[in-house]
Amino acid sequence: MKHHAPRLTKTLSIFLIVLAALAGSCVTVNVNLPESAVQRATDDYVKDLYRARDKGKADTKAAPAAKPQSYLGIFMAEAWAVDDITFTVDTQRALVIREKLRARVDDVLSNKRSGILGETKDGKLVLKKTDPAKKLLMKKLEKLVTDENHDRDELYSEIVKSNKLAPARLKDIQRSFARSFQSESPSGTWIEDQEGVWSQKQ
Repeated sequence: MKHHAPRLTKTLSIFLIVLAALAGSCVTVNVNLPESAVQRATDDYVKDLYRARDKGKADTKAAPAAKPQSYLGIFMAEAWAVDDITFTVDTQRALVIREKLRARVDDVLSNKRSGILGETKDGKLVLKKTDPAKKLLMKKLEKLVTDENHDRDELYSEIVKSNKLAPARLKDIQRSFARSFQSESPSGTWIEDQEGVWSQKQ
């Protein structure tokens, strides 16, 4: 047994080092982009955008936060809380974009409610109902969607840039805003889920 003790100790040490490295890596990823903090920030941004508007019935209940089940989980939760203070969607540029979005919000909400417009899973507005007989109206709606998505794209890029996130995180920001826009949308809006399936909001 004495001959095996050093080998066992060495193996255990390597295991602990690897475990620590994995744990550290996990914490780093979540601190860089804490999903809970990002979602709260995007929710607040969209709620303010749609403030004092007749949105119809919207499901704004947030999913309950998972309780930490380990020391690592507790540490990660604390790290998210700290990062929540620094993550922001309220830069000067983002607020300017919000005013541009707000200028057309009545048209967007009205056409969502009528089932003409929908919200994709990656934070884009889409035209879901067309009428070839109403060419002028369709042209106006297409411009509405194009202008809205142009401003949203600028917003998402600004959030990534201002928070110094990796470019690969753009998709996470888009999906977070998608959840916010879908949650605040009125009944009648077409909603795309994460599997790409569309349904009309009740």
